[in-house]
Amino acid sequence: MAGLTDDELQKLYTWIDEIPLSRPKRNIGRDFADCVLVAEVISHYFPKIVQLHNYSAANSTPQKLYNWNTLNGKVLRKLGWQISKEDIENIIMSKPGSIERFLHQLQFKMAKYRANGGVAKAPGPAPVRNKYSQQQQQQQQRRNVSSVPPNPPMNHNSNFPPETPVSYNNLDNQMVGRRQPMPQQAGNSGYDRDALQREVDEEILLEKEQTIQELRDTVEILELKISKLEQLVRLKDSKISKLQGQMAQQEGFD
Repeated sequence: MAGLTDDELQKLYTWIDEIPLSRPKRNIGRDFADCVLVAEVISHYFPKIVQLHNYSAANSTPQKLYNWNTLNGKVLRKLGWQISKEDIENIIMSKPGSIERFLHQLQFKMAKYRANGGVAKAPGPAPVRNKYSQQQQQQQQRRNVSSVPPNPPMNHNSNFPPETPVSYNNLDNQMVGRRQPMPQQAGNSGYDRDALQREVDEEILLEKEQTIQELRDTVEILELKISKLEQLVRLKDSKISKLQGQMAQQEGFD
């Protein structure tokens, strides 16, 4: 599967197998498409940042999208991370490999969040998918996420390959890659003021882009709510028309 090696997939499935979920595992792409099990995975480690009642099982695309936008804005942002609209759509449509890549990233982000004492930096804007950024992201994750010992999987289909027994305790068993030491600075004269200015400008730009992304997510959620309300109004209008017709018929008989 593109993006993750067989070894990484085996470790990922082992990790998911160790987490108690509300549904039996059959097909990982379809099981996680509505975001409910993703919320349960995060709640298993950090119950204080997830409100499971916000996520209802869904077969319709609008409800799945609502669940994912809620998770993206309320939970993933607390982990210092947000995913793109394209990634969400791929997961909702059960595009092969999309949920595995997401869970692989999620595992790394949760390990980093715990290593930082439950504090995350403000996320940048949702990433725009391109081949170069994908390669960089995958290389960074492979450097930082430690190997997880294999464990026997629960009973599910070929999407979950067989593994050998061992215990997986918690996210503390993950090892976040060692941070590279900062280069020594010879003194204030060695600072590159232009570089510092660029960093400041980039931070300001990231904050603005993050705000824009949050507003877009809010708009999408509101549009979904409006659509549901319009549907209810149409349903009530239909019932009213039906009752009026029945009343007219009754008056005719009288």
